[in-house]
Amino acid sequence: MLEIGDIQLKNRVALAPMAGVCNSAFRLTVKEFGAGLVCAEMISDKGIVTQNEKTMNMLYIDEHE
Repeated sequence: MLEIGDIQLKNRVALAPMAGVCNSAFRLTVKEFGAGLVCAEMISDKGIVTQNEKTMNMLYIDEHE
């Protein structure tokens, strides 16, 4: 098992952060195929600072992820 702090992952399979690919639906699909870790896609820090709507939508995380 892999541990990150006090979180224990079920395996060492991890989805890399990829721009334009890792939306919530894709992450859920990857989890269904057994990934132990998924993450949101790479985004611009400027988009977060300016509260850009498209950027903020990319940060959405479903409760099942």
